[in-house]
Amino acid sequence: MSADTNDKKKFKEKLKDTYRIVVIDVEDLKEVGNYQLSMGRIYTYILTTGLIFAIILISLLAFTPLKRLLPGYGDIEENSKFIELRKKIINLEEELEVQVVYTQGLQNMLSGNGEVSIPTSSITPASTESSKVAISDADLKESKLTSSLDNQYFVPPVIGDISAAYDRANNHFGTDIIAPKDTPIKAIAAGVVIGSDFTLDTGNTISIQHHNNVISIYKHNSALLKKSGDKVSAGEAIAIIGNTGELTDGPHLHFELWYDGNPVNPENFVNFK
Repeated sequence: MSADTNDKKKFKEKLKDTYRIVVIDVEDLKEVGNYQLSMGRIYTYILTTGLIFAIILISLLAFTPLKRLLPGYGDIEENSKFIELRKKIINLEEELEVQVVYTQGLQNMLSGNGEVSIPTSSITPASTESSKVAISDADLKESKLTSSLDNQYFVPPVIGDISAAYDRANNHFGTDIIAPKDTPIKAIAAGVVIGSDFTLDTGNTISIQHHNNVISIYKHNSALLKKSGDKVSAGEAIAIIGNTGELTDGPHLHFELWYDGNPVNPENFVNFK
């Protein structure tokens, strides 16, 4: 214990020891200045300088971009930026997918195999026989398409009485359904709107591209609630029933269902009652 006490006393005494620092000009050996310091004061200067340096360093790391150099600290910010960039990439991928579906839907509509009407005056017995064969082939093709859609469920676009059924032979490629005024028209399945516009013949018309090359078309609406490129869910309101266009004689929905570019009978897949 006495040795430790002596060491402490010696250390305290050393702190009180005074030293003089003399600055001399080398050329003429004149004294430029002198400074009298104690060991205690030297230690105080060193500690103060170290503390100030530590405060400056911590401030730079905490409030400037230099904090990115710290292991772990910078990673957190980089992770947040990565997450933000990932969200942007996902949004761009979704927009690209919508555009692909939109383009595919337009291609399917443009390549649709609709029947062409022939004037009655030009039909001969031979040509009549040929038309019967063509209609039979079309019915056979439609039967094959129908079997491909048997496992799919479609939401009724509207509930009402059928005023005109599907008639491929007479170029009536859809089903006409009568419903009360201002009845909302619903999407039969999830998909992307590939057409939403007004035409003189069909009035306000909206078309939706669904999965498996299925397209649904809704004509003669009084108002359209969706625009091209919009995503829709099954059962979502997309239009209001109406009587627009020249090819109509009262408020109703003309509904068409196309598969692989070919029209099919909607009544085989949708229950309008």
